[in-house]
Amino acid sequence: MKLGFALEYSLGHITHADNLKRVLKNDSTVEPIYIDLPYDGIDAPWARLPGIRSNWSARASAAAFLGLSSHKKDLDAALFHTQVTSLLSSGFMKTVPSVISLDATPLQYDTMGAFYNHAPNANSTVENWKKGLNIKAFHAARHLVTWSEWAKQSLVADYQVDPDKVTVIPPGIDTKNWDFTQRQKNNETNKTRLLFVGGDFVRKGGDTLLSAMRSLSPDLGLELDIVTRDQPDISGCGIVRVHNGLKPNSKPLMDLFADAHVFVFPTRGDCLPLAVMEALTAGLPVITSDVGALSEAVTDKKTGLVIPSDDVEALRNAISYLAANPQERASMSLTARAVGLERFDAVTNYQRLVQVVKSVAR
Repeated sequence: MKLGFALEYSLGHITHADNLKRVLKNDSTVEPIYIDLPYDGIDAPWARLPGIRSNWSARASAAAFLGLSSHKKDLDAALFHTQVTSLLSSGFMKTVPSVISLDATPLQYDTMGAFYNHAPNANSTVENWKKGLNIKAFHAARHLVTWSEWAKQSLVADYQVDPDKVTVIPPGIDTKNWDFTQRQKNNETNKTRLLFVGGDFVRKGGDTLLSAMRSLSPDLGLELDIVTRDQPDISGCGIVRVHNGLKPNSKPLMDLFADAHVFVFPTRGDCLPLAVMEALTAGLPVITSDVGALSEAVTDKKTGLVIPSDDVEALRNAISYLAANPQERASMSLTARAVGLERFDAVTNYQRLVQVVKSVAR
């Protein structure tokens, strides 16, 4: 089958798109046509027009429509990820059966918009028009795939989508490459290595983590590795190492996961980040905040600890508890790895996603 893939390349969706492509390389039944949509890299004269160059939805949806339309006669089906890429393709989807996949609905994104430098338009007429475009696209698609039940429920409640038309399929992780259980078993037990991964340091709660670190006892033997694009002030935080420029799925990044004992992710605004799925698959207990769909991925007191966002005291207590209880940490580690294998295996999940696209093909 010839399948078209309009793929958003921004934030965690970059890793999602790359993992999907990696799995499709081994699928001889699919001839994929990729329309890659980088946030800052759509190079066309129309993309620089006023009103478009500053509007990601306009750039992404126009580029997806133009890119896929040039293959319209050949395509058996198409996938749009995320819904941002589908807004101008309702007519296209009536001719080429299509699937839209998303990590959050626009209304859910609006509730976290402040953390993404995004605010709903003050003009209610514009907001209603935007919602109408999304509803039109959701109903033109033959099927929808969400990363979580949290996102599915919003489609049903806020956009009047039939629940039978929505399948929940989380992104996937290469579970073989992210198996570090033997190395972690051999780690020193007289210290606890914490790992934080978040390009947008403040949105991901990195400053909350540093505030907690400044008040934790040195007797806990804590060390913290921070992977980010920013340069945070780590003074007074104990042993902290900052790593800039590490790429997804790169060996230096994976080595940090392999050497860690606990993944700490006190985010203020997120949907279902791949870094948390990577941590679970790597067998790391996860300390995270109860935002978006994170409580679906991390089960409190089973695969980690779920705390309120922006709560330094709760974060400090969670870190202290896992540092002081290595046996509890080890139990959570085993459960986390099992959950990663069961729920977030790349081959399984991306094959399921492609099968959904195949199922609507003409």
